[in-house]
Amino acid sequence: MNYKETLDNIATRIEYIITNYEADLIPTEDYGWVNRRYRNDKFRLAHIERYSDKNLEVLHVTCFPNEKYQHPIFGFDIICTDKKPLAAFMDWSPVDNTLSYACEYDFEKPYPLPEWAKIIFSPMAVGIIPNENELDKLTDIVIHNFDMYMKILDGAKQNQYRTDYIIAAQNRYCDNQQKNERTYNVLKAKLGVDNAKYFMENILFPKIK
Repeated sequence: MNYKETLDNIATRIEYIITNYEADLIPTEDYGWVNRRYRNDKFRLAHIERYSDKNLEVLHVTCFPNEKYQHPIFGFDIICTDKKPLAAFMDWSPVDNTLSYACEYDFEKPYPLPEWAKIIFSPMAVGIIPNENELDKLTDIVIHNFDMYMKILDGAKQNQYRTDYIIAAQNRYCDNQQKNERTYNVLKAKLGVDNAKYFMENILFPKIK
């Protein structure tokens, strides 16, 4: 199976959904691979990161609502070598625990979540090692999941009274994501220490200041 084409297909379809909501492209430095970041009046950051080389294929997607919206943070990641999928993760990470998504499909092989992820992911988070026969199903689930998430967020009303709570919850999520040593070490090897730290804190998981 051509994993590059599979991940490119998911990324293209996710971006199509994002741009249907009159989102503005956020200027982003060129790090040598695809980083497309968007914002509109409902979300402060929707990010598609697509890394590809001869040995590794990575797709990372997040969507952070603006601080007036107490909706969860959407996240999806899939990592493949040129020979097989290594892991995939998907979640609506809670801000106030009132909205969640449960995947009804039973994938064959679970992937244990790291300790930092258990702190911020929902109990329904998907962590799997997908086999080749499951990739098409995973693609359909991710696209449906993200489309539903964006429709709910687009129809949301502002919560004027919980802004401090929302900011604290989103920043807690970013703090814990920034503890992902595996991601940091890959970035450090590509970019060096300072740029890797900047990328983690400002491109991938920027806190609300």
